[in-house]
Amino acid sequence: MIQTVLVAAPVVLWLMAAIYMILFFLFLKLAQGEPRHPIPLLMAGVAFGLCYDAVVLGLGAFLGDTKLLRLLSYPRYILHGAMVPLLIPICAHALDANKKVLKAVGIATAVLALLGVYTGSRIKLKALDYAGITRFIADTDLTPKWVGHLMPVLSVLPTIVLILCGIVLWKKKGRKELTLSGLLMLVFSGIGPATGHLAETFLFSMFGELGMMIWFWIYAKHDE
Repeated sequence: MIQTVLVAAPVVLWLMAAIYMILFFLFLKLAQGEPRHPIPLLMAGVAFGLCYDAVVLGLGAFLGDTKLLRLLSYPRYILHGAMVPLLIPICAHALDANKKVLKAVGIATAVLALLGVYTGSRIKLKALDYAGITRFIADTDLTPKWVGHLMPVLSVLPTIVLILCGIVLWKKKGRKELTLSGLLMLVFSGIGPATGHLAETFLFSMFGELGMMIWFWIYAKHDE
């Protein structure tokens, strides 16, 4: 099964990019219908970042180790750092937090996003060919050590917040979507290390992100 996915990896990436693009516009449409509720707009931001990520990885099947692909790859890490913290205000609004809490969450999100952008901008990249694509990953020899330690924290923290928020929401309102979205992210990101397929971790994680966004859409559509 894994080998089949790897052979079709370029096609899978382009399919993911197409789904993210569709979700991006669907979230924007919901945001226009609910101008006072920012959840669809925040979800659109996350979908945009994931779409860009999938597009650049898909281009790796054609561009190879080129200056253009390297240039396009830097925003992948910067957008990741900026967009992942958006999971936190999504949770706050889903729980109907009061204005004081929302203000505090907004400040915390801005700080985490700025930290994520700065961290992403400090990464030094190197080309890696695998599964029919070339992607630029962090060069651990050239990237500052603190970046390598901080990036996983900035990714995992909002995911944990999402799961905890989802559990509360499930208990209070019977809404399980956010719990499932967070669990998919966490479980799929751990499949690679748990099974010894470390090289495929990036692809497993992308399936988890896709599942997260689909559950986001189900949640947002239900609240329309």
